[in-house]
Amino acid sequence: ASMSFYCRLRRSLSTVLYGIFVLVTVISAILLLSLYIKYRLKQRESEQKEVYAMVEKIIDILQNHYEQTKAGESSEQQYLAVQHVRDQLLPPSKRHKLQPIWDAAVKFIAANESRIRLETRLIHDEEFEVWHWFQPSLHNGKIWQGQAFGENRENKGSNQVIYSPTPCLKIRNMFDSNVENEDNWENSVTDAILEKCKNMDSIVHIYVDVESREGCVYLKCSSCEAAGKARLALHGWWFDGRLVTVKHLKTDHYHKRWPEARDATKPLKPSTDQMRSLSQPYYRSSLEMT
Repeated sequence: ASMSFYCRLRRSLSTVLYGIFVLVTVISAILLLSLYIKYRLKQRESEQKEVYAMVEKIIDILQNHYEQTKAGESSEQQYLAVQHVRDQLLPPSKRHKLQPIWDAAVKFIAANESRIRLETRLIHDEEFEVWHWFQPSLHNGKIWQGQAFGENRENKGSNQVIYSPTPCLKIRNMFDSNVENEDNWENSVTDAILEKCKNMDSIVHIYVDVESREGCVYLKCSSCEAAGKARLALHGWWFDGRLVTVKHLKTDHYHKRWPEARDATKPLKPSTDQMRSLSQPYYRSSLEMT
């Protein structure tokens, strides 16, 4: 009887220890999987930021080259060899490491940038792929060029609940005050935002900070839900060659800076019905990372 008791005790302990071992193993596996997923998401986000930074550098080089050749009245050279741009941005010592970022940026430009056309040109008796910059005409004004952060969800379901802690928003990268030289250019920026949010009919106040180095525009919507929809329509979109970002602002801070916005209730409308900022087609495909 005594041996039988010890046998049962050992068997019970073995069962408990085995259960603990299995539980610890499962928990450890879940934790490791969670850490790996977080690592991959962080790595992907970092790669995306590098790609967007590379795209902006490419656009700056092509735009500056266009302005220089335009000033020199040399229409024959308003393009640059793709390899030449790559060599400017990718030092030989880092070329292998940065090549995937470059490839993704080239793919993104081909899919989303309407002002850059890929052509084949004969340069010094050799064929090269070149980028040709096409400056948007003043008639069309500033335009929305595509989405950077995946598929647009603004039209997916009218019953979608979109959370926003405040009806006030701050929009960055809508313009570059150092290069804006048209008369009343800030009106074009205002119209572009109102046109992009045309189906919401909810923006009651808007202010373009023409002195802002970050290209900031501030707006107030009629409700928190409307602000959430406006943010969804604007955040992560390319506009006039710049990546637009949107953040929330506290309502009391907004009213302190613009007291007239406190009593604003009438939805604002674009100055015309032409929808010029939406006049050119854009792509809604997300950036495929390699």
